[in-house]
Amino acid sequence: MRGLGDNIYQRAFIRTMAREVWLDTPWPELYRDLPVHCVQPATQLRTQAKNIRRHSGWKSAPAGLRAVKVAYGKEGIVPGMQHCFGVVPADFDLPDFGPSPVEGPYALVRPVTVREEWRADTRNPLPEYVAQAAAEMRRRGYRVVSVADLEPGKEWALDPLPLADIRFHAGELPVEQLLALLQGAAAVIGGIGWIVPATIAAKVPAWIVCGGQGGFNHPDLITHPSMDLAHINFAVPDNFCRCTQKQHACDKRIADYDARFAAWADRLPALV
Repeated sequence: MRGLGDNIYQRAFIRTMAREVWLDTPWPELYRDLPVHCVQPATQLRTQAKNIRRHSGWKSAPAGLRAVKVAYGKEGIVPGMQHCFGVVPADFDLPDFGPSPVEGPYALVRPVTVREEWRADTRNPLPEYVAQAAAEMRRRGYRVVSVADLEPGKEWALDPLPLADIRFHAGELPVEQLLALLQGAAAVIGGIGWIVPATIAAKVPAWIVCGGQGGFNHPDLITHPSMDLAHINFAVPDNFCRCTQKQHACDKRIADYDARFAAWADRLPALV
């Protein structure tokens, strides 16, 4: 598994393995506190390739090691990975990435984007829901910090783009600073993606807006009862489509969305 979110999930399984591990991963930062030897992967995916180029000192796996291909399907991410690894996961966590690049109380927002190389149109939520949540956080006195890695013709944001006080929209933040930004946030808002396992691991309050493709992305499939989910809320469409298609006219509408978000935001710690 080479996605950023996938690597956050699988970190919990690697933590519980009582052996050295040689791991094909574009994200060696996620394992810097573990006895993991990172093997340089071959990938054409843009953000993964960018992070690979930042690093040197890649390892080569010794000959004769048993190789395991990690994958999951409709059974859910944690059960699928557990079947591959043959162990139960440890607690989901992240290394301490140090101080956030942004000071003060802020909400981290992931705008809704489309990547040409790996399209998730069906999974995406309605972009106005993320924008409405960001606007409400600003009204409540939080700064809004929006992060993305946009590039013309390769990844673009869908309108309406959330209003933000600070935007890192050109992939300016290396993954260490990106995750430090998340670890220091008062709240995280966005659709399903890497922010789900990251906020679970960092125990940061999160408002996750679901879209479609629920056959892969229903909250029951991307979380697990063993996780601490007290700080995360999934805003699920009223008629959540359980399809598994990449392009499908899923009904993504959520009734009383603004009131639901306000009730969740009311439970955040008071600003001082």
